Amino acid sequence: MGVYRCSDGSKVTQSQIDRRVRQAKAKKLQHCLDKYGYIFCQDCKRNDCKPVDCSHDVSVKECKESGKTELAWDVDNITLRGRSCHARKDKNDVQWNSNLN
Repeated sequence: MGVYRCSDGSKVTQSQIDRRVRQAKAKKLQHCLDKYGYIFCQDCKRNDCKPVDCSHDVSVKECKESGKTELAWDVDNITLRGRSCHARKDKNDVQWNSNLN
């Protein structure tokens, strides 16, 4: 394994995904700095909701499983979230499997 499909049929390795995701996160952070002059949580809009994480709206796991791996490094799929807002978003996205007991 370790090779994933994009929606155009191309394939990428996990190391390519990791590199592209790092670049997309850096771009998202830089865009916020360029536009606003500082980094803040885009969910609650508070400057004191820190530290701020780059959070995927559609998880990297979901991107890979759906065959739309390119969404993992799509800057529009990344939201800047304070750690507490990020945790709240991730908890809301958790799907419980009844077999996990």
